[in-house]
Amino acid sequence: MKNLLKIFCLAAIVASCDDVEPTIFHGEDPSNLTLLSFSSDVYSLPVERDANGVTTVTFNSSTVSNSDRVYNVEIISGTANAATYSVPSTITIPAGQYQGIIDITGQDNNLVDDEVKTFKIKIADSDFGDESIGFAEAEVRVYEVCPLEADFTGNYVLTPVTSMFNNAAIFATEDVVLNVGVNAYERTFRASPYPTILNDKVVFAISFKCDVLDFSGTFDSELICVENGTRTIVWGASDNSSSYDTTNDAIINVSFTEDSANACGNGSSATSSRFRLTKTN
Repeated sequence: MKNLLKIFCLAAIVASCDDVEPTIFHGEDPSNLTLLSFSSDVYSLPVERDANGVTTVTFNSSTVSNSDRVYNVEIISGTANAATYSVPSTITIPAGQYQGIIDITGQDNNLVDDEVKTFKIKIADSDFGDESIGFAEAEVRVYEVCPLEADFTGNYVLTPVTSMFNNAAIFATEDVVLNVGVNAYERTFRASPYPTILNDKVVFAISFKCDVLDFSGTFDSELICVENGTRTIVWGASDNSSSYDTTNDAIINVSFTEDSANACGNGSSATSSRFRLTKTN
């Protein structure tokens, strides 16, 4: 079994952690540094069978401006057919606001099925000046969904089931609340990953298809394997999607790839782990 080592300090130049001055991205003072970023590097675009779909994309700024800020949105083609999605050409952060929002729409057109197909959106490079950049590019995953006949929201108990590490449980058993995410087929919850090592709660998301559900987006734990010591351990979607009953939200099993970037080995480490959500009310 692999061992974990937490990254306590990252810097472009070798320095002790005490030498690193934190950069604060926040506030209305125009002299403050500005961080611009999509709210996620991955968005789901579920499209109902023989119908349509929509997902909301948020572009964040850590500072406000006295005037509207307009950014051009570029599309990077992928495996998704261009006839199955529509993307606004610009996104605007209004004056005095920290966020801009656009809706990406999807159309079935007999071209969408349960296989996830993707394209990317990107803020044009020419739109950036001296700002610090987070996620300037994001993947959009297009797939077919069927109407959910149960809520799949409310209070749940989160229980770890399997993990690739024997010395670091993926979660503790804890109470969580499932909420609707950026679209009607996404659910989010806050939980503590690797609770014996990390201290922070993180927002996780799951996406519902017609017959299966998937771990949505990615989570970078900022942990490394002692055996490798270079790349961090990232969670991502599993090749083995979990099945579910669209009429019954009592128990939800979720599979994910615990080391999708293969930080811990020669390929064998990128295997599915699993957790369970059990409804309590």
